[in-house]
Amino acid sequence: MRLVVTADLHYDIARSFKPARRVAEQICGLDADALLVLGDVGGRDADIVRDGLRLFDKFKGRRFFVAGNHDIWTDPGGDSLDRLERVLPEICQDAGFHDLDLAPAEVDGVGLAGSIGWYDYSFRSERLGIPLRFYQAKIAPGAASRLDEYAHLVADLSDVPEEALRIGTRWMDGEHVRLPLSDVDFCRRLVDRADAHLRQLEQACRTIVFGIHHLPFQELVPHQDHPGWAFGSAFLGSTRFGELLLKCPKVRYVFCGHSHREHRMRIGHIDCVDVGCTYVSKRYEIVEV
Repeated sequence: MRLVVTADLHYDIARSFKPARRVAEQICGLDADALLVLGDVGGRDADIVRDGLRLFDKFKGRRFFVAGNHDIWTDPGGDSLDRLERVLPEICQDAGFHDLDLAPAEVDGVGLAGSIGWYDYSFRSERLGIPLRFYQAKIAPGAASRLDEYAHLVADLSDVPEEALRIGTRWMDGEHVRLPLSDVDFCRRLVDRADAHLRQLEQACRTIVFGIHHLPFQELVPHQDHPGWAFGSAFLGSTRFGELLLKCPKVRYVFCGHSHREHRMRIGHIDCVDVGCTYVSKRYEIVEV
């Protein structure tokens, strides 16, 4: 089975528009059995997610999708869980994609499973010494100290290192993702779902490919000397997914996106590939399974 994988089209962002169209045209011209798109196709406007997926209308093989964090951004009053579990599957059906967040699939004896993935702050940088409440609010101490709505986070700074007050980073999921449960509980929910999907495939498939938007292993997290980027590492993924995947001996390949850095390594029995699309440069991977 010949599989093509891409990620992070960001079709809602002006500088990504032409590169996304270009890579989609290239992929549609390939001789392949399946395509896997690993999230961040669009943003708050669900119609743009649909438009991004329709770029692959001419691809001749089967098409699969997992959501990215940007794909579940919503306007005020929206529900990101509903976006993931109802709206995006409807868009996938309309665009001819199978949504792996909801159900696994099989192609020529190869199991395909996937997840948006998420974060539970297990990737956070301990060297920064930033208390957990700032990660839960998705804002660094320096930024919180300048915004009245976060005054409660900085009312007592006795546990905040002085240098952390110079970090002005905000993770924009805090503005645009609206979940009815905590990040930790959402991550646990997704891991449990992925576990059920993998168990289902283990019985029927000779090998498994897992696609995930967020990073499943801390070894894939880019090292960041800049404190602001190091703060953002907390939102790149979760160790829970890596632990789950390593327990499944039939998982041979794991593909991810999200970090915008091309990277590959072997972890245990798994070949891991971060596709590495950026806002201005898109690419794809091809694997024979």
